[in-house]
Amino acid sequence: MEQKDKGLALSRRAFLKTGGAACAMFLVAGSLPQLARPAFAAQKEESINEVLRRQFGGRQVSPSHVNIKAPIIAENGAVVPITIVSDLPMRSDDYVKKINVYAEGNAEPYVAGIDLTPANGKAEFALRIKMRKTSNVRVVLETSRGKLYGAARSVKVTIGGCGG
Repeated sequence: MEQKDKGLALSRRAFLKTGGAACAMFLVAGSLPQLARPAFAAQKEESINEVLRRQFGGRQVSPSHVNIKAPIIAENGAVVPITIVSDLPMRSDDYVKKINVYAEGNAEPYVAGIDLTPANGKAEFALRIKMRKTSNVRVVLETSRGKLYGAARSVKVTIGGCGG
């Protein structure tokens, strides 16, 4: 077979070499954040008390009105199912404004924040979180009146979810 336009035509060998080089560059570029990770790991981990103090100041968290449903043992720390239920009212003048979820053993304990309105009808939420190691899952609810309610539950992690 004779090729008529040699300017745009690539041989199979040239195509494979170019494609292979492009794939290698994408792989190297994709691994750069992983190579930089040890620099971030050197940062000081925040304790749960520091995080709570930063978010809520000196306000007291009352240990009531919050029920955390979580497994006693999580087979995989990458997907730990958590359900949060509260019996607090969801009226227009008094409702759960925010649900904050923390995994105390993670490098960054704050996992999620869920905003609610009275239209939600009930302060209940289910999610899957990532846990690095065995620790407490802590939930703090903030009401529209500024009151804080919380609970904690211990979850044993058999396989770490954050690279462990």
